[in-house]
Amino acid sequence: MDIEGFIEAQRADGYSRNTIGARVRCIKAIARHAGTAAGKLTLDSVVAYFADRELRPWSRRTYLNHLKVFGKWLGVDLIEGIRKPPAPRSTPDPLSEQDLKKLVDAEQGPRKLWVLLGAFCGLRAHETAKLSAADVITGDGGEIVLRVTGKGGRTDVVPVPPVVLEALDLEKSGPLWPGVRPERVSRAVAVAAAKLGIRMRYHQLRHRYGTAVYRSSGRDLLLTQRLMRHSSPATTAGYAAVADDQMHVVAYALPGADPQGTRSASKRRSSQPCSTCEPVRQSRATKN
Repeated sequence: MDIEGFIEAQRADGYSRNTIGARVRCIKAIARHAGTAAGKLTLDSVVAYFADRELRPWSRRTYLNHLKVFGKWLGVDLIEGIRKPPAPRSTPDPLSEQDLKKLVDAEQGPRKLWVLLGAFCGLRAHETAKLSAADVITGDGGEIVLRVTGKGGRTDVVPVPPVVLEALDLEKSGPLWPGVRPERVSRAVAVAAAKLGIRMRYHQLRHRYGTAVYRSSGRDLLLTQRLMRHSSPATTAGYAAVADDQMHVVAYALPGADPQGTRSASKRRSSQPCSTCEPVRQSRATKN
């Protein structure tokens, strides 16, 4: 069995080009390490690879997931007995509202729309890049929505706020940006931001969307999960952790917790607009 057969099978199963590409790169890397063809990989080859490579927990989990899928296709268990690290907790890193406003005000054309799609629709870079005019559709209630095919080939509809709708060219047909790759979307936005003194990654726009949705929805975790198109509420919970800036107010309100009367000062501080800006940077977020 060769890797081309695996690719064909993955396409037939409806997996996205990005997912297939990541799996193939992983498999080829391990095959090179073993000095063998991908179709001849064995459990011993995989064990030797992991023994020689110091991978981060998230990378290790991802590789094992890829190998599980490839092994199933081969008819061989390639990960038997190999410990799979627990999923590290995601810590989102949303772009601040001030930086978002600076970026939106400064940009025009496709780059501005790319920023808006990330910040107000929660699109990932690869979802933005492949967006087509045919994906701009009318929802059941008569409103304009986006049909978005994301991770694992899953398709959802996403509301389109007026700020995004105004920037869309509804007269266009076919791909909105023919030939544009996800890397170009990410790089173009990052470069534009750097010129304004903003250091960012495109995925921070999606993080901003998730954090803002959670707050605007009255901290409704399930609604946030749905709009973020997460398969698990555990992933969405990271955005709740970033957004819960009122925890100190609740703690101060406990009976007997504020004998010196500092609670009023806390209330004054909490009434100031903190929005989604300047969250505590705990660690680099995973791409969800």
